[in-house]
Amino acid sequence: MPKKLALLTTNFFNPAGDRIIMGGAERYQVDLCRLIKKLGMDVEVWQIGDGWTKEFDGVKIRSIPATKSEFNTFPELNMAFYENAMSFDYAIYFILALAFPIVHEKSIAISHGVYWDWPGFHISTGRQEAHQEWIRRMGVALTGPQKLVSVDTNTINFFNGTLPGNYNKWEYIPNYVDTDLFCPKERKEPEGEKVKVLFPRRMVPVRGVNETMRAAEILTRRYPWIEFHFCGRGHDDKVERLMTQWINTQERCFYYWKPFEMMPEIYQQADIVLIPSRSTEGTSLAALEAMACGKPVIAGLAGGLSDIILQGYNGYLIKPSVENLVNAIEELALDKVKSKLMGNRGREVAMSFSKKIWEERWAKAMSEVFR
Repeated sequence: MPKKLALLTTNFFNPAGDRIIMGGAERYQVDLCRLIKKLGMDVEVWQIGDGWTKEFDGVKIRSIPATKSEFNTFPELNMAFYENAMSFDYAIYFILALAFPIVHEKSIAISHGVYWDWPGFHISTGRQEAHQEWIRRMGVALTGPQKLVSVDTNTINFFNGTLPGNYNKWEYIPNYVDTDLFCPKERKEPEGEKVKVLFPRRMVPVRGVNETMRAAEILTRRYPWIEFHFCGRGHDDKVERLMTQWINTQERCFYYWKPFEMMPEIYQQADIVLIPSRSTEGTSLAALEAMACGKPVIAGLAGGLSDIILQGYNGYLIKPSVENLVNAIEELALDKVKSKLMGNRGREVAMSFSKKIWEERWAKAMSEVFR
């Protein structure tokens, strides 16, 4: 009889259960569940919601009516999951903070990157005492699981410097890309006619969308052969409606979102890809996909982006201000030789982050904990 694994997350569907924002974390969860099943285990996902049960990609997703958060942790959700998943053999806590205060005997917790570098985070934790309580709770969250998986080295370095003592628990398993699916391809239209700049991200401030919109306004006025493509969803209909309204006032700016299976072609038709994150970033799936398609990447100095972007080699690492974005995009748009060279190097770097390697590392980590 197959072993059973329960995975706890905050949101895959929204709490009402009627919307998925298929970003990097959600895609990671889908691929991780596929790998778990491939390894011969049954998996179910638990999240915040009002008690509904759904199915996605053959995996049952159950919701728990526990919405209360304290000090950026979710003890109510954690305890409800612990009780509901007692009949399961193993558990994965999809976000580190979900491993507070108690975890399954055989469990792994994941960090998808530092999220407490978000500018409003420390305001949300309140006084210094509240921040110290958050640090204490994270210490407990690190202590419980048998293994801690991080997609980037930034998280590991932070915790080794802030909460030492868990060094031997950490496994660095960076994000991944299917290098067969995401690969270079000849453009349908002749090269040199236009320069397409792609922003394949959620329409949220921490991903640098506001600065990118301003840079698009400047560069499309300056160069009639540059166009900007914004491809991604917002957190709700209002954000997407506002984005559409802005696009309607711009020349050569386009907004749309596509299902995952169409994304290789979206990258292949671009010339420059922007990942201008200001915070809350790991080793971006979008950046790796762009690199695998042979595109130069302009990335923000955030999270684990410095694990995959080498400054001046396969792209640029910048503080994502409007001025810096304009300068970096302009340089690559005007120097096609440099742009193509960086893209070719990006493809080479991406081969080190292939999905096959990711699956092997995860299979090894799970075999060591789920015996």
